[in-house]
Parts: sequence; C-alpha cells; structure tokens
Amino acid sequence: MALLNIQAVSAQMDANFNAKILNFRMVEEGKYTVYRIQITVDTYTWTVERRYSDFDAYDIQRFTDRKKSFLPPKKRLGNKDLEFIEERRIELEKYVRALLELEVWYQKQKNVHSLPLISAKFFDFHQYVS
Repeated sequence: MALLNIQAVSAQMDANFNAKILNFRMVEEGKYTVYRIQITVDTYTWTVERRYSDFDAYDIQRFTDRKKSFLPPKKRLGNKDLEFIEERRIELEKYVRALLELEVWYQKQKNVHSLPLISAKFFDFHQYVS
C-alpha cells in the first residue's frame, strides 16, 4: 500500500500521478459497458472497472450542484454503438483526469493531506494508498 502525500503530488497529471481509461468491454451480451480505469500514484498502478451508471451516481454525490458537473451526458438511444462507446471512453477519461487534478489542487489549497472519501472510494485509493 502506498502512502499518498498529497502535498508531493503534482496537481497536473504526470508519470507519478496519472489516470486513464485503457479500454472498455461489453457485459452480459451488450447489456451494459464497463470502462477500465488505470490509476498511477508513484510506483503503484491499479485498475478499477466502472459502468457509466457508477460515474453518474458518483457525480451526483460529488457535485450536488449539477451545474458544476462536467460528466459527459447520458444517451438513451444508440449507447451500445461501438463508435459512441469509444467517444464516451475518451470523454470519461478527460472527466477522470480533470476530476482528480481538481481534487488534488483543492485539497492542497485547504492544506488537507488526502482525497475526499467519496473520490478515494470511487477510484479504490483506500485499497492501494493509505
């Protein structure tokens, strides 16, 4: 388990602090899509799988003022199209990266040494970083 020293983490993504969505996979014969997120902190790297609905539920809790949210919007029809899913993967990666950069920056401003619990749990920091 790594120790996250938020003061030592760059507020912008770099080789020692990074997040990307590597790929996606369709589950239960295309019923839904799971996105595979890779997180890197120092020498520790792990992956987390999340559905769009997980992102949405997290976003609702994290940004109670929905106007502050920058999550890509839901799409009811055509959301199983591979081209659309790849575009969503790219947009979700931008969301993840911006969100974590924002969290680190904000915590540094408050002189807090950890991520908010909701974000730490969403990205499984609690399993890999103390």
